[in-house]
Amino acid sequence: MKRSALDGSQHTNFIYLLPGLLLYAAFVFGPIIAALGLSLTSWDGLTMPRWVGLGNYADLFSDSRFYIALRNNAELMIFYCVLPLVLGITLAACVWNLKQREQLALRTFLFLPYIMPTAVLGIIWAWLYNPAFGPFNQFLRAVGLGSFALPWLGDFNFVLPAVGIVATWYFFGFCMVIFLTGIQRIDPSLFDAAKVDGASARKTFFWITLPLLMPEIRVVLLLTVIASIKSFDLIFTMTRGGPANATLVPNIYMYQLGFELNRFGAAAAIAIVGALLTFAINFAIHRLVGSKSKGLA
Repeated sequence: MKRSALDGSQHTNFIYLLPGLLLYAAFVFGPIIAALGLSLTSWDGLTMPRWVGLGNYADLFSDSRFYIALRNNAELMIFYCVLPLVLGITLAACVWNLKQREQLALRTFLFLPYIMPTAVLGIIWAWLYNPAFGPFNQFLRAVGLGSFALPWLGDFNFVLPAVGIVATWYFFGFCMVIFLTGIQRIDPSLFDAAKVDGASARKTFFWITLPLLMPEIRVVLLLTVIASIKSFDLIFTMTRGGPANATLVPNIYMYQLGFELNRFGAAAAIAIVGALLTFAINFAIHRLVGSKSKGLA
């Protein structure tokens, strides 16, 4: 039998892996180590870095603006994760019952926002929300509801939901496509058996479709949680974290510290904390949702 190229010695196998390892070290692992080292220094980008140890982290966790950013990020997770998941799985169950042509057209139409850059979407929606000439307020005034016309991105109570709705609109079509793919892998005989037993569409959804979509739910949660923690361009183009920190999130705060105040060490500390937070939440999702999906396998 002819031996594979990877059946040789460990040194030979390592040579094949070396190019990929070097690329990973140069573009992934290396910057992470550099950011970790930078977070332990005080550096303004011009002079030599000064070692401060854990001083940046101590300052960060005593900074009220950082806690405001974390709270805003937690609230935005409702719009980045929960609402897209609920809307996506509901629409997937509805679209699945349509004919193939109508299903393809609706799926394509609802997926379109996801292929657009979020920075561009932020600019477009900022124009839609404009209090003077934005279409939303113009429509409210035209139908006699001018009292509901608000400066959406300037109101402390509505600015966060206004930005969050854009994130929901961006992600729910993507979630729907993933759930439609998951429904396609479910054995059709399960739905036929439920119909024969007289199960309603609601019971079929909650007792068959939803439990068997646990792997897709885990994927959606992982991707949307990462996107919510990394959120920057959409918020930056719409509000830049304002008004008065009402939409400030850790990545916006990191940008302000690094590129506006030249506190690159403190900005790197926020990046490290954000990475640890992402790992912790993803680990929790793997343990909670992943264990359920394994139990159904």
